[in-house]
Amino acid sequence: MKIKSPKDDLLPDPNPVEQFFQGNFPGSVQRERHHNLLQFQVPSSSLARIFRLLISHRDSLLIEEYSVTQTTLDQVFVNFAKQHTETHDLPELRPPLAAGASGQAKV
Repeated sequence: MKIKSPKDDLLPDPNPVEQFFQGNFPGSVQRERHHNLLQFQVPSSSLARIFRLLISHRDSLLIEEYSVTQTTLDQVFVNFAKQHTETHDLPELRPPLAAGASGQAKV
């Protein structure tokens, strides 16, 4: 979603939108935040409920634009891989194995 500033000379404040999602969609996760663009992942919920709440709070939260999409299988895989990378240490880098006279690697 894209939020707007309350006044031209002020930066947009994402905090009310973040609190709205935490209060109305427990378990929701903020996936991205760039200046005035926010992306949330909402646990299973009725699309009608999501739209009803966004429409009824659009003006008070200063929402300029929004879209709702279902998570694709590709996005599930990317999120899983990202979480796995963030929670596990990267493997220790080791020098390449040297080949011996017989062509077998020495350890």
